[in-house]
Amino acid sequence: MAHHQTLRATIDWSYELLAEPEQRLLNRLAVFAGGCTLEAAEAVCSGEDIDPDAVFELLASLVAQSLVVAEEHGPETRYRLLETIRQYGEQHLNEAGETERWRTRHADYYAALLTQVRDPDSQGEVVWAVRLGAEQANLLAAWSWAISTGNVGTAFKILAGLAPCEIWNSYPLLLPAQAALELPGAADHPDYPLALAVGAVFASMRADMTGAEKLCRRAADANARRDPPDWQVEKTICAARSSIATTTGEFADAARLAEQAAGLARAGGDLADASVELTVAAINHVLIGDAPGAVPLASDALALARQIGAPALIATSLLAVGVALAETDPDQARACLRESRELSTSLGYHSAIDLLCATAIACMVGDQAATLEFGRRAIRGLQWSGDRVRAGSVLHMIAITLVTTRPEAAAIIQGAAEAYAAGPAASTSEMVHSVAAQALGEERARELRARGADMHWDQILAYTLTQTTQALSELQPQTDTDADTGHTGHPFVHAETDTQTHPNGRT
Repeated sequence: MAHHQTLRATIDWSYELLAEPEQRLLNRLAVFAGGCTLEAAEAVCSGEDIDPDAVFELLASLVAQSLVVAEEHGPETRYRLLETIRQYGEQHLNEAGETERWRTRHADYYAALLTQVRDPDSQGEVVWAVRLGAEQANLLAAWSWAISTGNVGTAFKILAGLAPCEIWNSYPLLLPAQAALELPGAADHPDYPLALAVGAVFASMRADMTGAEKLCRRAADANARRDPPDWQVEKTICAARSSIATTTGEFADAARLAEQAAGLARAGGDLADASVELTVAAINHVLIGDAPGAVPLASDALALARQIGAPALIATSLLAVGVALAETDPDQARACLRESRELSTSLGYHSAIDLLCATAIACMVGDQAATLEFGRRAIRGLQWSGDRVRAGSVLHMIAITLVTTRPEAAAIIQGAAEAYAAGPAASTSEMVHSVAAQALGEERARELRARGADMHWDQILAYTLTQTTQALSELQPQTDTDADTGHTGHPFVHAETDTQTHPNGRT
């Protein structure tokens, strides 16, 4: 088309004005998805007539000529190409026969990046939290390239980097591990047992219970053939089976398996993972009605987080304590929620698991506005990762909150929630249904519940976001009135903004 030809001519003209090193760098930057840091550009794009020390100056020149966009992202500047320019550079790489070389370097860099996240000598925990949130698209691109080229080593390295539960709980990227497990030579790779176990975790979080259990058994069998067996594989299998049990409503088993995983992590010296697993165990104790049993587990999780000086984990474990105390000491639960949110806000990062726990505390203490606000944020963070288990839990809590004012919406959302996760308890689901049936009639309530169960994943989440937004707007006049008298309906959400990071680098 004429305007496409005009655009191409304009880009050609700008490209021809560039010096050769600038042209080469622009072409190589096309392998990045969602932008990159200066460090990534230096590591991936240097060599072949571009000195690493010259990359910054070349980038600055491309930014000045509006061919590269520079954006502040947390503590770092990220550089990205507009999609039209990225495709233009990609075409030049293809024409020069250089695509494989630079995509392989890109994949190798991001596979190695995951191994640095928990290196005590590397960047701080909070920096990584922001960094990994911004690198989701690049990690997906690296994974796709490894699979398409049959590179078992790179694919398994990516899975191994995602194995710690601290990583997949905080920065969920639920990769289809089966694609890597079916590559030629996969079964002979030394990381095969761990790849199976990580695949089981990801399958369980997508609510694929049959596939997850099969992968657990295969991972256990493969690990048993090792001498000695790898404790990390054992821990990851426990985590996967705990997730399976949570999804199917077997909360006592989920708690036991999470405690077992925490013990394996602690014995292996991984106190961060031990803290996260204790948090999971504590929440499952609450789900079976054993809040007193949850308190020491949550307190232990907090103590470990403080011991290793991990502020993001401290924020998470504070929420676990709050969940454990919500029914018996709601004031202390609110204090834990407030302290956790203040810490997370100061860090500039709010993980999906934190938003889930915050939603739970708000729901348990009866704060409708905070439940809907935290729940809305949690859904946004969980939607792109495909984490059906946690999203199902959030849907349950939103349904509970909406049932008295929006019974039709609550019935639909509850039906969808039951399709993804067993929820807090069967009695809670029946309570939502009972209240909806009183307002709508038994037949209508069942019809809406079934409709929700049949809705597509993206459709039900979009519907839920719309309903929560509308309900919040209806609550706003009451909130404003409360604020005038010094009492706010949601004191935990006014002072912060939603900084959940999405794969495209936007917040």
